[in-house]
Amino acid sequence: MFGPDVQDPRIFIEGLRQYHGTPESERGEIANALSELIITKRVDLGVVRSSLWDDGEHELLDALDRLIDLIEPYIEEGGAEE
Repeated sequence: MFGPDVQDPRIFIEGLRQYHGTPESERGEIANALSELIITKRVDLGVVRSSLWDDGEHELLDALDRLIDLIEPYIEEGGAEE
């Protein structure tokens, strides 16, 4: 879904839209891809948040916050070893 380098925030936001628009029971693959980008710091969350705020996409900001809450232990540990 995403390349190995720093992700373009617009592509991340589109993935977040897909995540938000997908039923919870079917979000696994999208959530994993977005989470990997966040954990490995391949997306600038400041730019993502700013873009969402400027565009008035508060529901996506909420979805991002919930996703971050789910993966927070992995962020604090510096990533997940799989």
